[in-house]
Amino acid sequence: MFANKKNPLLLAITLLLSCSFFAFAQNADLSEVYKKIDMAVAAKNADTISSILKENRESSSYPMIEAYTLKKTRQLIISDNLEVARQTSLAVIDNNIENFDAVELYSYIDKAILNQQAAEQAAENRKRLEQERIAALNAKSKAKLASRGNYQIVNTASGQEVYINEQQASFSPIVWTVRLGLADFMYQMIADPSYSSLKYGLAVGGDLFYPSERFIFGGEVFADALILTMGDGEQEFFMTGKLVPEIAFADFAKSLFLRFGISANMLASKVRDQTNSAETFVSPVVGLALDNFYIGETRLKLFYDYDFGHLAYEDINAAMEFGGSILFPMAINDKTKVGIELGVQDLLLMREAGMENRAKFTFAIGVGNVTK
Repeated sequence: MFANKKNPLLLAITLLLSCSFFAFAQNADLSEVYKKIDMAVAAKNADTISSILKENRESSSYPMIEAYTLKKTRQLIISDNLEVARQTSLAVIDNNIENFDAVELYSYIDKAILNQQAAEQAAENRKRLEQERIAALNAKSKAKLASRGNYQIVNTASGQEVYINEQQASFSPIVWTVRLGLADFMYQMIADPSYSSLKYGLAVGGDLFYPSERFIFGGEVFADALILTMGDGEQEFFMTGKLVPEIAFADFAKSLFLRFGISANMLASKVRDQTNSAETFVSPVVGLALDNFYIGETRLKLFYDYDFGHLAYEDINAAMEFGGSILFPMAINDKTKVGIELGVQDLLLMREAGMENRAKFTFAIGVGNVTK
């Protein structure tokens, strides 16, 4: 009779323990499923998620598994893994087409992906069009530069190509040289009366060139004083001054210059007992020059000038001057170079009494800037 009274209590305790054990087992099983879903999401493997859902479709906890899967899907959206999120939501729909939350979420993700693809395609189209525009401009620029023929390509550190005029591909666009003639000899020869003499003096000079896109502007200045007659010749004192601007057309020939300026050949002494030297002769000049021409670091110059000012002098029928020089560099640093210049020039005066010839040889020290 005592045993019968205890049976209901024992039965209740047994039922409670059974339910607790079942709930614990169910929670343990659900936790394992969640872990598998977490691992599949981390691996971005939608097929695995679909398999997990399929395996647990008959489970009483399946709605909770679906809800957890959709929760992880929303986290994928936040982290911008839209494609994986779409496949995950599709896995839920494949296993339960009546899950309208999954259908709505899939529709949202699909629309977001389409918008993203459209934006990326638009950006790609803009990039392609910009590249085509730049390529067309470069092709047009290359054709234009090729027609001029005096540009060079410089690659920058960023890999871009820059086109620079060869005359401007230097540290400074200005090219200059100054010279001090330590020995300036003139051999004078007169036809009537027959006379010759050798004179010594000093000279100074300089030139400057400035290139632009189409033109190269330059000029020469020169002066000397022949103060000492060597030997038995007349002690005459000659002075010379010259200022001659120059211009070259870069498209045609960057070292071939047109010259136009003024020169003065002066006789400073009054005594002419033995000679019939032409007196002071000032004249405009026009001529041609091969100037600012380099062979390596050695600079070469040749020129011819016609002095048409002879038209104003009765005793002079024609006058012209020609010559050249070569500058050998001896020392070069980052900004300047120093060298020795050897020069020759000859002034011819066609006079009524005969020809007068004044030939000069100059030994000078030259200083110029480094241009490349």
